[in-house]
Amino acid sequence: MGIFSERLKEAMQQANITSAQLSKQTGIGRSSISQWLSNKYVAKHDKVTALAAVLNVSPDWLLGTTDVATAVSPEAVPIPVSVTPTPAVDPELITLWEQLDTKQRSKLIKKARKLLTKSAEQPNTKRKKNKKKKKGKKRK
Repeated sequence: MGIFSERLKEAMQQANITSAQLSKQTGIGRSSISQWLSNKYVAKHDKVTALAAVLNVSPDWLLGTTDVATAVSPEAVPIPVSVTPTPAVDPELITLWEQLDTKQRSKLIKKARKLLTKSAEQPNTKRKKNKKKKKGKKRK
C-alpha cells in the first residue's frame, strides 16, 4: 500500500473522522477520498493541503516526504467534526449524475420529485391490488 493512503488513513483515525465527514469539511468528493484511501491515486497538492488542514497534520507528512506529523501551524484549531450521518448513495447514480450537464440534472431532479409525489399519493400495496383487478377484467 502507498505511503499517502496509509498516512491518510492514520490521520483520519487520529482525528476520529470518517471519509464522509472529511469530504464535507474539505469540499473534496467522497469518491476522490475513497480512491486515495484504496491507493488508486495520490491527491494533488491543493487537495493534500486541504486534507492536512482538516486533519491537523503536515502536508509533507501526508505525502511521505517527512516523518514529522505535526501540523503546519501549532496554533491551528481543529475543525469540529459533524456527526450528521451521510446517506449512502449508489455509485452508479453518482457516475450517471457526473455525466449530465446542468439542464439534464435539473430535469432529473424534477422527475425524481414527481416520482416521490406519486409514490406518496399511492402506497405500493394499493397499486399492486389495482393491477391485479385490471388483469382479471377482459373487454369484449
